[in-house]
Amino acid sequence: MKAVAICSSKKYKDDVKQFCLELEKHGVVIFDPNINQPINEDEFISSDHITKTIFKGLTLEHFDKIRKADVCFVYNQDNYAGISVSLEMGYACALGKPIYALNEKTGDPCRDSLIDKVVSTPSKLAKLLK
Repeated sequence: MKAVAICSSKKYKDDVKQFCLELEKHGVVIFDPNINQPINEDEFISSDHITKTIFKGLTLEHFDKIRKADVCFVYNQDNYAGISVSLEMGYACALGKPIYALNEKTGDPCRDSLIDKVVSTPSKLAKLLK
């Protein structure tokens, strides 16, 4: 079974968690985003340097997950993908990874053009990954 890196806005964290659980039931190896306890972009953590370091670390951590995965999957519920997802899609594209998404629209035509395939359910994604 192939591995998939899930990219999503933290505003869908509960839905993404459920989507990942369904994928795992199908035996898919998942690299999920670190959004269980999201940090708000405007949150200040003791110093600007520490705040920037934490956000850079989270970004690089997810880039590593994308690098290890066979496929990048964008969870773009309501045709929305955030700024971080833009970075992740660009990184996946630069690595030559296929980019699948829940919907064909992300809110930006440049991001939309990077989507290789629309896959609407965890079971359909699992079938593609076999």
